[in-house]
Amino acid sequence: MELMFKSIKEAIRFRTFLADNGLHDSFQEKRGHFIYSFQDLLTKKDHYLSAIVQYIRSIKRNEWLNQVLIRKYRFENEDERNEIMEIVTDMFNGEREELTSLVGVIAEKEIIGESVIDLLNFDGAVAFDSFLRFRLKNYFERVSGYLEVAIDEYKMEQDYQVFIQMLRDYLHKRNTKQNIVHLLLERPIHFFDEALREMPDEMILDILDPRLLSNHPVYVDSAVIAPLLSMAPKKIFLYTKDEDQPLVRTLANIFEERLTIFPCHYLYSLSEAYSERS
Repeated sequence: MELMFKSIKEAIRFRTFLADNGLHDSFQEKRGHFIYSFQDLLTKKDHYLSAIVQYIRSIKRNEWLNQVLIRKYRFENEDERNEIMEIVTDMFNGEREELTSLVGVIAEKEIIGESVIDLLNFDGAVAFDSFLRFRLKNYFERVSGYLEVAIDEYKMEQDYQVFIQMLRDYLHKRNTKQNIVHLLLERPIHFFDEALREMPDEMILDILDPRLLSNHPVYVDSAVIAPLLSMAPKKIFLYTKDEDQPLVRTLANIFEERLTIFPCHYLYSLSEAYSERS
């Protein structure tokens, strides 16, 4: 069988990709089309199958996503498009399970593979653009579901970054109320001053800036983030069993070099040392 390409650029890219996978074929021009001939199809069909599936997954998918982002969603900025496509790629690679769970996992290799097998079994010439448009229509419809989720996630991440920067600006302008704060991020949450004396709720409420909760009630955690911002400490020692939890990541983004993270047992050892000293 033969594949027909409208542009020599696409034909060369396809041939180069297959050559990098050990498949060295040639193409020729016929009546304005560039024809790729499969010379070893009978003996290397599985090899061709694997290479073409990978070509569609690694090159044509992102090309399609890029075009949809420009034409349908009006993302003119290339960096924005790349970030969104990276989210989609992460979803396909299984790195964004919380996102793929919203639309369902796509068995990408299997879906593309079934169509490519039919292509390779066809005895004749096929236009590659037509193959993508019609035989892989259902596949790209599924990909569009990933894209919609990725766009929403990108916008949320952008909003999050804007919000984090607002809190950083607030922190830099806020006068320090406590030089050093020790925070035990377990339930219940405990704040300690630099001498490891527990700070009572009344003291924290007295320091708390009410504007943080009234201006940003959805985003600002009233139990941890708002008190820390209000205290504006020069140094925060955070003790937790799970430093990968979202709240810890948010604190690290806000307070940056002011924050140092330790496991909980560090605080217990430190408390014993302070008790013995006193």
